[in-house]
Amino acid sequence: MKRCSIIIHSVSGNCFIIGNYLKELMAERNVDARLYRVDDPDLHIWANTQETTNEFYEDICELPLVGDSTLHKSDMIILGGPTRFGNISAEMKTFLDTTLPLSKDKSLETKFFACFTSCSNSTCEGAHTLNSLIYWAQSMGMLHIPFGVHYELEFSDQPVSGIVHLAGKEDSIRPGDRLGHELEVYADILAAYIQED
Repeated sequence: MKRCSIIIHSVSGNCFIIGNYLKELMAERNVDARLYRVDDPDLHIWANTQETTNEFYEDICELPLVGDSTLHKSDMIILGGPTRFGNISAEMKTFLDTTLPLSKDKSLETKFFACFTSCSNSTCEGAHTLNSLIYWAQSMGMLHIPFGVHYELEFSDQPVSGIVHLAGKEDSIRPGDRLGHELEVYADILAAYIQED
């Protein structure tokens, strides 16, 4: 069975919700989907001051930390994290910086890639984060699979490149049914590249 590693940084819990749902959707499509987290040494501080973080703190901390071996064993890598000032979070950036040797030895070349983010203000702001993640994947020689354009959806404000969740000023708006339906469509697209009959 092909392996899909979903690697998240989640502070408010929204990226955890999205990543966990994607894991379930990919498993339903006969893909060995696994959920990992990047290291965030300050998450306990956020959990003490922000209720949205506290709600999912234990669930996030129970996830295994991602490492180079996770990337090497994956047929598909999906990155997800919060948008901070129109870009990826410092914790996600720190993790990506550790992968520089992998860009030199090209060990991730031709693996499939997808991404998502959760942001406060606008889909446009989230799209900047997706572009940063895609640039990393392209630097690794990975093959980005976009969300694309879907006229069959009654309504979708997603960028072509991936999935953006709008969480509001306090990051308290949780992913809902509409986003869930968009993730189902994306899972169909992604799984088609690596699922086995």
